[in-house]
Amino acid sequence: MPGRNAQVARAFAILQVLDASPQGFTVKELMDRVTSRGHEAKQRTIYRDLELLCQAGFPLSCEPNATDSNASRWKLDSWTRVTEHFILTAPELFALYLARGTLTPLRDTPFFSDLEAVFCKIENCLGTKSSAYLNELASELQFEPGPRWGLGIDPIQLETVRACCAERQVLKVFYSSAHNDQKRVRRLGPHFLYFARGSLYLVAEDLDEKAIKVYAVPRMAQAEMLEEQYSGDPVNPEDYFCGVFGVFRNNEPPIEIKIHFSPKIAPFVKERRWHSSQRIVSKGAGSILFSVEVAITPELVQWVLGFGAEAKVISPEQLVKKVSDAAEKTFRQYQKSAA
Repeated sequence: MPGRNAQVARAFAILQVLDASPQGFTVKELMDRVTSRGHEAKQRTIYRDLELLCQAGFPLSCEPNATDSNASRWKLDSWTRVTEHFILTAPELFALYLARGTLTPLRDTPFFSDLEAVFCKIENCLGTKSSAYLNELASELQFEPGPRWGLGIDPIQLETVRACCAERQVLKVFYSSAHNDQKRVRRLGPHFLYFARGSLYLVAEDLDEKAIKVYAVPRMAQAEMLEEQYSGDPVNPEDYFCGVFGVFRNNEPPIEIKIHFSPKIAPFVKERRWHSSQRIVSKGAGSILFSVEVAITPELVQWVLGFGAEAKVISPEQLVKKVSDAAEKTFRQYQKSAA
């Protein structure tokens, strides 16, 4: 880990260790505990981190030992007051600023400015010195921005959709299908909004087709809350998406998928949580067998194709054929271009 990033992670570990112990720790004890969490540290490193945290305004105190300076105990007050009714522990405050970097995918959304306003209010309450240092620390831990919203969403329309979810009222929209450019009026029984892969979706029941589906909010127009209560049974997000790999689902039931990944790509696959049902078994020479129980959807096919020759579907045969056909179609397309 780069030096500055290592310091940020180590400082956070120090705050966590101190927050869990009201009696505090000596520098030697802090070093042992931080090291046990996987951070490289020496006593002089811990002293330097403690000094920087004190300069940042964290409520640290040191109780000196009259006979042994190495036995002085460092303690952390259990909370940091932002306002009279808004109190955070020091690790919570630190994590809040680090999490600010994860909001980048929301930059083009109607509510990004509101999120920024929240952080500004917290900064104003903390004071210039603490805010400047915490912003510096947060800037050193960079987050992959991920997919951004490419299409703007009317804030008023979004608020209408959100209000329909909150008040369980039927929503009327003009919706453009991904398969064609035709707009169609839909009456939807809304369940919840779902942010994934750089876009916002609405999980709702199509009241004409009597089926619960996923709708992309950017493809909605003229959203209107109707004077009609929606009485459908609530849908649990975890239950709804547990059998799919991605966002959109079809009528296919979940089935066990087995994919062999080569040693070249296996570490990348192992270190990520792709789905709640995934299982990974190590094979010879560093390869792995990846298993997951999901429905076969275009998103799953595209995910497998993204690994190229480093991934091979073992079963089911239906997925083998879909991936093979898609790869062959791509190959033929490039053959025509070369000709």
